[in-house]
Amino acid sequence: MPPPNTPEEGLITSSSSTLGFRSFMSSDAPATALDLRALDYEDEVDENLICPICRVPFVSPVITTCDHVFCRKCITQAHALNPVCPIDRLPLKLVSETRPAPKIIFNQLDNLRVKCPNNIRGCSLVVSRSLIENHVARYCDQTLVPCPHPVCDKTTVRKDLGKGCLHYNLRADLEDHQDNRCPNRKKECVLCFGEYVRHKQEEHDEVCPQMYIPCKFAPFGCKQDVKRMFAEDHASMCDYRVVGTVGEQLAELRADIRILEEKDQLKDRRIKFLESRGFPYSSTNSPDPIPDIGLPESSLAHEAPYESRDQYFLSLFETMESKVERLSSAINEIEGRHSMMLFNESTQIKDQLTDIRSTMGVLGMHVRWLMNFRLQERGRLASPGLSGPIADNPIRHHDPPSLSGRLSDLREHPPRL
Repeated sequence: MPPPNTPEEGLITSSSSTLGFRSFMSSDAPATALDLRALDYEDEVDENLICPICRVPFVSPVITTCDHVFCRKCITQAHALNPVCPIDRLPLKLVSETRPAPKIIFNQLDNLRVKCPNNIRGCSLVVSRSLIENHVARYCDQTLVPCPHPVCDKTTVRKDLGKGCLHYNLRADLEDHQDNRCPNRKKECVLCFGEYVRHKQEEHDEVCPQMYIPCKFAPFGCKQDVKRMFAEDHASMCDYRVVGTVGEQLAELRADIRILEEKDQLKDRRIKFLESRGFPYSSTNSPDPIPDIGLPESSLAHEAPYESRDQYFLSLFETMESKVERLSSAINEIEGRHSMMLFNESTQIKDQLTDIRSTMGVLGMHVRWLMNFRLQERGRLASPGLSGPIADNPIRHHDPPSLSGRLSDLREHPPRL
């Protein structure tokens, strides 16, 4: 039991309803406990179920009196560094001011779908988090368990427990064991009743005299299968033996023709390449050879897949041409996009400038009309001989400006656009 006033006192270890089976499976559990923080979740986890300290779904969550939820280990480590709540920075007593989180939080955490931690070894199971420990400890075939051999201290997967220790030097001893020491190394052939080494059955099938094989003239039409011991006798009496010699010669001629066609295709490619690049080309009958393009001597060591330097340069230039064509098409596409974007933006700007110019013209017309009206009003006030009600109230009795005057003003002073 921990001493009083330590972070471990008073905190819950796990939920009894959810994790109560852990004590039941403790006898079969591996030496290292499963780290729930390292699990991979199938779906996105709700942000409310994420610990604000470790940023993974809660493990053994506890809640403080200020209603903040943390993992048990996270809040213990944080409180050891600074005895305050990590969220609101208020003083926190770990023993008296923390309690187990509500049961609904445990239920939500247990229902999260997680992948088996042995998925890198082949287990593809997806199960609730509440069952993952039991699956790994008891049922997963890919879980690492101690080797069954009493001397071996290594681990092996659970599915290989019945095979014994698999950590000896297998390759060094396997061939000798299979050939000489294994008591079950010999096997009897069901056809010729001869014995052969069990792992060399394919080699025995190639020489077994009772094995049925096709006739040597099968490519020319013979469809009969005979035993290997009678193959030569059948070949000497086969109806297709006359065609066999001619057929073999035809096969050799076809192979030679195929080789010559490949060489002709290669030479045609070289000729087209050299003609397109402007290199002088001389025929094969000409005493002058094709001029050397000047391949560096250091690169000749890497020309294993090519028959000549011309072929190397041909493939090199074709690769560069394809790259240049791809780059050219990409640049043309980008230029088209930019020109379209520029055209759209310039069209909008032109429309806005037209609206601004028209608005400025209207405003200039009104300003000039107001200025002319003000000048006429001042001229009437300043003219001598005005008297009576007209002089007393000139503004109320003046004549409005005529339309012709406004048109003349517009002609003399057109709006500036």
